Amino acid sequence: MKKQGLFPKRSMISALGGNIVAAKAFSRDQAVFNEKAQQYARKGVITTPGYLRLETLLATSAASTSLNVIAFNTLDTSGTKQPTERRLKLSDTFTVTKIGFYIGTGSAATVGAPTAVEQAKEELHTFPNAQVTAIGANADELQALYNGYLSLRIDTTTFLDSIPMKQFYRVGDTQQGTILATGGTTTNKSTWETGMGKYPMLPTIELNGQSNIEFSITLPTSIPYTQVAATFVNAVIVLEGFLNQGAASVQRNVQQVLRRA
Repeated sequence: MKKQGLFPKRSMISALGGNIVAAKAFSRDQAVFNEKAQQYARKGVITTPGYLRLETLLATSAASTSLNVIAFNTLDTSGTKQPTERRLKLSDTFTVTKIGFYIGTGSAATVGAPTAVEQAKEELHTFPNAQVTAIGANADELQALYNGYLSLRIDTTTFLDSIPMKQFYRVGDTQQGTILATGGTTTNKSTWETGMGKYPMLPTIELNGQSNIEFSITLPTSIPYTQVAATFVNAVIVLEGFLNQGAASVQRNVQQVLRRA
């Protein structure tokens, strides 16, 4: 009689240094992780939980500008990288399971041009709160962001045609600058609950560091915008999911095999 192994075959993942046991997928995230491990582990690729953070300044000076299409750099080598950003390296891929959008604000001695130290103190908001100094009178202008849509184009293919920005709009029970109760004091911060402003990405999308990745937000029309004195405001996209270290060329090879199949 043939003796069965300690673990059933279906629970094993082939890896470069030997098989590993896959955890049971009691959640969507665990199922995605198992799938990526099955795809990459035998090629020596390490898959770990991670995130990307992409930021674009809405104004870079005190002069009036227009908000229409807001574009984001995704790759580590594109444009000027802000200190609070975490972008995709050219050798890696990133599997997106959740996406969030935030309004990032802070103080800046030079309007729209924060130093690294000033930006390290940046705060994220899930709605345009007029009580936040950097937003102030621009609350209505920033509200236009939430009537627009988010798109994603990779190379020549549009993977996300239009996610309504209203999906990311969250106003908690407590908002910065409001009175907590009659005779109370003004609250310092807005409510921030677990998962605040995040939207599940269905299906998952894998970003490859060797591709041309274009995230953009399109507003309903061009909106005039002037940054509040001594402040800055960023449009911020946060992607959560799994970082596949060194998988860029591996994924390209997999795609080529699939095209020939």
